[in-house]
Amino acid sequence: MIDDEPESAQYYDERNIWTVDPTSADKEVYGVFAADVVRLVQLLDENEPLMSRDVYARFFASLLASSRMMGEYEDSWNEGYQAP
Repeated sequence: MIDDEPESAQYYDERNIWTVDPTSADKEVYGVFAADVVRLVQLLDENEPLMSRDVYARFFASLLASSRMMGEYEDSWNEGYQAP
């Protein structure tokens, strides 16, 4: 268990800090996030014609940013690791 509090995301971004040796909890949370991002993108696609343009655009942008961030981690983790 890690006892200290995490810094802001900006702190890690500014210093280009990326975990290359994920914990089992990192992998578990990653797997859930990855699956849910896929589900949420599908939900957005299905409902896009019915949604307000600003709501759709912001949700989609948020999911795109999350997907890119998760891709950075996946690329840096073990070659054999695949999300559950």
